[in-house]
Amino acid sequence: MAKKTDFYKGLKLLGSQKEQELNSRIQGLLNNRKLLESVSENAQLQVPKINRMQEASERMSIIMNYPTKKDVATVAKLVIQLEEKIDRLEEMLSSLEKNGYVKSGSSSSRGKKKSRSSSAEKEGSKKRISDFITESLLLSAKLPEGNGQNNNV
Repeated sequence: MAKKTDFYKGLKLLGSQKEQELNSRIQGLLNNRKLLESVSENAQLQVPKINRMQEASERMSIIMNYPTKKDVATVAKLVIQLEEKIDRLEEMLSSLEKNGYVKSGSSSSRGKKKSRSSSAEKEGSKKRISDFITESLLLSAKLPEGNGQNNNV
């Protein structure tokens, strides 16, 4: 047991010595001005290659039909704009309800319907909502850049 603890103590000591040596070498390299300049120049040479790779990736995304980072960011921006528009619509609706122009619990004058027609009506409603959201997203995508302040719904 004593041999194992001596071995581990020696290993720990050796490890800490090598760590100090490595840290001093790294520190020396970081203080080497010529090395830093050459790394900087090399990095500048890589920028056009990275730009070409990004362009190629975007072209491939069109062909392969998968979204890029830009696409995801654009969709996120559109979702935020859509949420803001929905909030404004809800505010307008609540103000109309307060003023008595719209009843909050409006009931159908046709009476009760069969479950089949009710489910068909729900499906139609879902489709209209889906179409509305799709159209809103398309319209928002065509609008000029901005925070959606000047887009009246």
